[in-house]
Amino acid sequence: KRLRGERKHATDETARKYHPTRKICSADGCTKFVQSGGVCFKHGAKTKAKKCKFEACTNYVVNGGVCMRHGAKRKPCSIEGCSNNAQQGGVCIKHGSKKYRYECSVDRCTHLAANGGVCERHGAKKYICNSEGCTKRAQQGGVCIRHGAKKYKYECSSEGCTKRARKGGVCAKHGVKMHHKSS
Repeated sequence: KRLRGERKHATDETARKYHPTRKICSADGCTKFVQSGGVCFKHGAKTKAKKCKFEACTNYVVNGGVCMRHGAKRKPCSIEGCSNNAQQGGVCIKHGSKKYRYECSVDRCTHLAANGGVCERHGAKKYICNSEGCTKRAQQGGVCIRHGAKKYKYECSSEGCTKRARKGGVCAKHGVKMHHKSS
C-alpha cells in the first residue's frame, strides 16, 4: 500500500507522462509529488489536517484537538430533547435532514422511502423470510437470521463462535484487544 503523497511511477519520465502538471519533490533522488513548500511529506511538507493529541494515536482531529476515539463530540441535533447526531442543516435524519434518506413520493406522506421512491404503506415491496410459516423480514439470501441469514458479514473463525470478527478474523473474546475510552 502506498503512503500519502507517494507515487506509483518510479521515474520522472513516467510521472510526467501520466501527470504532466504535477511537480516533483525538490529533494535529491526523490520521485514523489510535491505536497507543499516544494517537497513531499517524507521531506518535510506539513499536512493541513492535524493528528490527535493523544500519544501514539495516528487518527486525525475531529473536534477539540482529539479524534472520535479519544472524546471528540459530534454536533447534536438542534431539536430540543433529541440526542441524535446532526447530519445536514443542524438536525438529525429523524427531524428532517435529507443527507442519506428520501421521503415517500406520495403527496402529504412524511414517511421515509424504502424502495421505488415510496414507503411500505404506499407499495414498497416487503421482503419476508422464505421459510414456511415465518413472518419475519428477510435479511440475507431471502431468509431471516433464525433461518440461516448470517448476523454479521464476518464471523469469528474460532470453532463454535458466532460473534462478529474484528481484526485478524476473530472476535474480542478470542484474541482482539479492544481499546476502550477511560472515564
